[in-house]
Amino acid sequence: MPPQDVRRARNAALDGLRGIAIGLVVAGHAGSAMWPQLAAGEEGPYGVPVLRGLLGGGAVVVFFVVGGFIVADGLLRERDRGSMDSVRFLLRRLVRLGVQLTLLSAALVAVQILDPTAPGSMKGLTQNLSHVLTYTLNLMPLDLSVPARADVGHLWYLSVQQQCYLVLPLFLLAFGRRRVLGSLVLAVLIGLVYVHRVDVNDEFGWLLATVLTTTRSDGLMWGVLLAMSLPLLGRWRWWSWVLVIAGAGTLACQLAIQELPPLSYLGPWSLVYQFFIGAMVVAIWLQTSPSLVSRALAAAPLTWLGRNSLSIYFWHLPLFFVVARHLGDQPWWVAAGIALVILGLLVVVLERGVEEPTRRLLATHPLFRRSRSPAGGTA
Repeated sequence: MPPQDVRRARNAALDGLRGIAIGLVVAGHAGSAMWPQLAAGEEGPYGVPVLRGLLGGGAVVVFFVVGGFIVADGLLRERDRGSMDSVRFLLRRLVRLGVQLTLLSAALVAVQILDPTAPGSMKGLTQNLSHVLTYTLNLMPLDLSVPARADVGHLWYLSVQQQCYLVLPLFLLAFGRRRVLGSLVLAVLIGLVYVHRVDVNDEFGWLLATVLTTTRSDGLMWGVLLAMSLPLLGRWRWWSWVLVIAGAGTLACQLAIQELPPLSYLGPWSLVYQFFIGAMVVAIWLQTSPSLVSRALAAAPLTWLGRNSLSIYFWHLPLFFVVARHLGDQPWWVAAGIALVILGLLVVVLERGVEEPTRRLLATHPLFRRSRSPAGGTA
């Protein structure tokens, strides 16, 4: 078992990686929600070549890879100890996400009732929220009778994740002791998902290719594959250098995304980006001591963002749309500043009033409590 300080360092660095990812996600969504004309016209920050890649999206892949890796590693450790409980795992996930989703749904209903500028209808909102709360929002584009709402559209990610987690424990039970075979199966599935995504994009358009589980689960599978491969990867000793190279590759991919043809995030770019993100995750996990890069990732502002990435992800886009409706005549930087201040205050309140009590409940209640993984870390 690694020393406590090593475990803390690796978890802090992974939090920092998620912190960077949520920052990129928020920056990308700010343009589409609050100043779409600015983004479409490539004005302001969107007119700066290369650097506009930081506003270009694609970073949600980080959450798939990191989440898949940490969850799979924890479940594999529980399986090895004979304490893996698939039902408890799913219950913990439902509570972990459901508390905030319920609050978000209530807030959106209140806005729909009280805000005269709120778009759509209450019926349309409740239809969308029913899909959000049942983790089927990503299937809504298959049913054209239900109008999709932009302020909850980002939650497709949770639907893909939760649908994958329904089968992940079963997969690990089947292949936990046959990791080479399981890794080969996952590698084939990753390839099939990519091919299917390209076909769906060509035949049905970018929306279905972006949100379906069958087209976007390859990042999560890549994280699971790496978790299953840890015994083999642990033989390598040069992880500090791997982290440097993978970090540079990840940054290069992100900066290039806006310079590539539209929808490149659905094509080969996605595979390269996943590879570098996965290499960063494994390098952080297997380093025997913190390196310069992992220390930078563990900086306090980044780790705070990473630890609160769930709250930020849930609430940022609905908040942006509200701010845009009421401050749309203000300069873009004024609206952005106000939105970020409100979001930060909201996240602090949620952390103290919602997240901490939820974590205590999951850690102490007999229905949810589990034995702690030696490596620590949750997703």
